[in-house]
Amino acid sequence: MIGILKTAIQNIDRDFFAIDNINKLSETGTTNCVFCDHVDPNFILPIKTNILQRTNCFNFKDIIITDELVRAQELINITYAKSRFIYLYHLEWPQINDLKFTHIKRVLLNDSIELIARSNPHAELIEYLFKKPKYVMAEWDYTKLIEINKNE
Repeated sequence: MIGILKTAIQNIDRDFFAIDNINKLSETGTTNCVFCDHVDPNFILPIKTNILQRTNCFNFKDIIITDELVRAQELINITYAKSRFIYLYHLEWPQINDLKFTHIKRVLLNDSIELIARSNPHAELIEYLFKKPKYVMAEWDYTKLIEINKNE
């Protein structure tokens, strides 16, 4: 089972691709859910999986993935999770005000958290700066999510 951890689902590119591929993943029989605090009522796609309050992720016992650096801090405290991943969809850390290297080092260099890159050029940069991503997955590709589910 795969759980996706988000603050909110909004009409932005990474949320659109995430939900589109989670919907496709649901059709394959791979169980999944989304942990988030809010779904934009104008979100363009139907959501064909369970939406749970974000706080429920702390009892989750399977694979959990977040694409938000803010939520990545929480991965450390999801102690029951079988596998924890940060999907570095956008390389956004230079645009976050007051973000110190020590903040991202705590999660991106954490031995219990694996990284997922969006492309091979992203993977090369991430490996140079932090550590080698375990997977490369373009735009939340559901076939890669199936692979992650099988391998973890």
